[in-house]
Amino acid sequence: MSALEDRQLKYFKTGIDFVLTSIKAVLDHYEGEDKEKYLEDQKKLVLEYLAMEIEYNIGRKILKKLQDHLEEKEGTMNTDMEQEFEKLFEEEKKANAEKLGIDSLKKSPRYVEMEQIIKAKSGGGDGNADDDLVMGEETNVYLDPWSKKLIDIPVRNRVCNHIYDKATALKMCSRTKGKVKCPVMGCVNNNVKSTDLNED
Repeated sequence: MSALEDRQLKYFKTGIDFVLTSIKAVLDHYEGEDKEKYLEDQKKLVLEYLAMEIEYNIGRKILKKLQDHLEEKEGTMNTDMEQEFEKLFEEEKKANAEKLGIDSLKKSPRYVEMEQIIKAKSGGGDGNADDDLVMGEETNVYLDPWSKKLIDIPVRNRVCNHIYDKATALKMCSRTKGKVKCPVMGCVNNNVKSTDLNED
């Protein structure tokens, strides 16, 4: 992946990170209709970033295919590449229509994470010890609070009762010099140790 491609993907991630950070910072300052409008705007932004990322990856795939086509034909320029790209891009978008649909985008881990933040900030938690886990609309889809990726092997911290991905938690504990803070928002555990982690 080129530096430009990497930068473009970081743009999408940073955009979503900024939305999540702003929700955490300002949600307490809104009430009533203002709060609802603000949340709808933020949800729309996250959905747009997620759709842009999918479309960007579709475009990259098509460019690679066209580049391979050019190398194979070695200089025969019988094809209008811009027109061909647009045609293939529209075909791929139609083929990925379900992936680009609102319902599918709302199942994205980043969108689910935003919903969990809104729920936590709005006092929507039910007191369950696993409220810190980001659960998808599918059955039992858990995200690690550090990596924001699906948990492969869950481990529970016996100090604060939060759950992490085993590999990620062990890496964080071994890599960091000094104390490691639990990544779950609002947790007061400032000393996560590998010896406190038990497979769940």
